[in-house]
Amino acid sequence: MRKTRRTSRVGESVRDALVDVFRHEIKDLDLGLLSITGVEVSPDMHFARVFISGLDEKQTKDTVRELQQRKGFIRSQLGKRVRLRSTPELDFKFDETAMRAGRIEDVLAEINKEPKSDDE
Repeated sequence: MRKTRRTSRVGESVRDALVDVFRHEIKDLDLGLLSITGVEVSPDMHFARVFISGLDEKQTKDTVRELQQRKGFIRSQLGKRVRLRSTPELDFKFDETAMRAGRIEDVLAEINKEPKSDDE
């Protein structure tokens, strides 16, 4: 999705409203260790991709699947909190950025541990 000033601003509003929905409307899921790392809104404002990350990869992926199943309810609650002509369709995605960064750090640490040869 192409990012503009307007889509960024709407994305931030959607993110803030979703945090509020998660805190007050979804009581039966353990959302305590999750973060909404970003929201990408389409230029026509009809779709929003919501990136979720957490400490435990498996639990976070399970929660993202659960949020996908409840996206109709979440969207209706979102519509009550944001002032848009139409509430965007939501698509929840697991954000792998933190996991990838951790793997890169592990690889770099492993490289730095390797003994150097005499040629260097």
